[in-house]
Amino acid sequence: MLKTLKPIYVYLSWLIFALFMVLILPAVAQANVNAGLTESIDTNFSFNPNLIREIIIGYGDEGRTFYLIQRWTFDAIYPLVYGVPLSLSLWGLLQNSTFIKWSWLGMFASAFDYLENIAFTLIIFTYPSLPLWAITIAIVLSVIKWLLLGSSFLLVMTLSIKSIYFFLRKRTKF
Repeated sequence: MLKTLKPIYVYLSWLIFALFMVLILPAVAQANVNAGLTESIDTNFSFNPNLIREIIIGYGDEGRTFYLIQRWTFDAIYPLVYGVPLSLSLWGLLQNSTFIKWSWLGMFASAFDYLENIAFTLIIFTYPSLPLWAITIAIVLSVIKWLLLGSSFLLVMTLSIKSIYFFLRKRTKF
């Protein structure tokens, strides 16, 4: 990754993430509702290929087209919006640690998000066939993405709290 990390890059990446969450994500959510996509196949935690199939069918032709456009506009950028600050933060928090390779967790979550998008795109292109084996693979990619993403956030929070604790503890000793 980087030999030295300037904190401004970490702060800037989190600022972009926050702005994205406050300004863009609500607009995307509203666009989904307007297009009739009340249930999302890539944030559905049912792990049931038949339910995912029903959701895709329920989208209708216009909804499926909208879903594809959204996957390759908004969701072409969003994985980097969350992956970069997570990985940069982990890089800074794990610097000089034997666990430095864990700093890639955020970017691995992003990579699996892209694989999930590719899988669901291919599935929608097979409509009306919608093979269950392909939906199952997409669900597995989705689960891996969410596990990596959750682990990244949890690790950043845990290491941040630990760093603050040691900073305050060290500071009160003097």
